[in-house]
Amino acid sequence: MEVREGEDAVRAYRKIKRWIKEDHFIDQIRDNNIYKKPSEIKREKQKERRKVLRKLRRERESNILMGRPQRGR
Repeated sequence: MEVREGEDAVRAYRKIKRWIKEDHFIDQIRDNNIYKKPSEIKREKQKERRKVLRKLRRERESNILMGRPQRGR
């Protein structure tokens, strides 16, 4: 990343740091350094799926409760 004249170098560093974190680059390197059994990979994927489904279910239930018609009106 090129820091132009008059720009803050610390701000540029933070921007690069954020990009790397959002890209999950470091996580991928760490995952590739250690051998994982296929069963471990499968278990982790299932765990992530459950996590996403739980979040979606929670959002759906909150939307249903918010959109419920009120009685007596």
